[in-house]
Amino acid sequence: MELLDLRCFLKLVEEGSVTKAASVMCMSQPNLSRHLLRLEDELGAQLYVRDAKHAKLTDAGRKLLEYATAAIALIDEAAATVGHGEDSPKGHVRIGFGDSEAMAYIMDAIIATRRTCPGVVFHLFAGNSLTLLDRLNAGQVDFVFEVEHVPRVECEELALPGTDVWGVYPLPDSELAKKERVRPEDLAGEPLIVSRQFLKSGFLKRWAGEHYGDIKPVVSTDIFPSEWRRLVEGRVGHMLGYLYFQNEVGPIPGVKGIPFDPLLKTGNALIWKKGRPLTRAAQAFLEELKVLL
Repeated sequence: MELLDLRCFLKLVEEGSVTKAASVMCMSQPNLSRHLLRLEDELGAQLYVRDAKHAKLTDAGRKLLEYATAAIALIDEAAATVGHGEDSPKGHVRIGFGDSEAMAYIMDAIIATRRTCPGVVFHLFAGNSLTLLDRLNAGQVDFVFEVEHVPRVECEELALPGTDVWGVYPLPDSELAKKERVRPEDLAGEPLIVSRQFLKSGFLKRWAGEHYGDIKPVVSTDIFPSEWRRLVEGRVGHMLGYLYFQNEVGPIPGVKGIPFDPLLKTGNALIWKKGRPLTRAAQAFLEELKVLL
């Protein structure tokens, strides 16, 4: 199996089409297609469905993606480190992440790793757990910093300190804004702004109980945009979110975060795939994070 064939395949997945992949790799479209065909012939399986604009991976293509990503990462790391003896690790570390105060530990570990291993380069990908786990399973990221963490048998995990406390940022001058605690029945029929991950999570379902079906968002999102407060100020709806948000972006006039009743807290963890070797660069980052904890 030729390395260039695998690199062409990975670039096809990254760019989404043969035309774009060929352009990025500075080769003609027929030339790149030949590499992909040779890979399919060698494996005896169709790897993607050919389309005028997009390339959609088959089941075989998705399986190959995980192996190819890990193999190329290890080969690139070997090229960067072999011959340098006991030099510090070099290479790329890819981390998917959600929004939480605990992300500060990840940032501090990146800082520490860069100080001791200046040859390590980091790539961060924002998203919700569903999209980030797809990336992890496909080998596109080394780690996922998972908010609202749920243990998984197929993953190693490192729990991070602290928890995120959930609550409501109510519309100014609304009945909700007058409360000191918000119960599930208080949200019934109210216009809500909520993350899709939280909306579908077991955490919210268990907290809301019989009232879960009455929770109706008017805006849902993968991650909270930095200007979420404008939606509350513009009276679009009450936002369900972490109470630390109000400290991060400053108070909204007439609005304060109100905790759920009963209190709802969720934890966070760094996860990675069991049985998948970590590169020296990824191991260096993990060790620095463990030191911080």
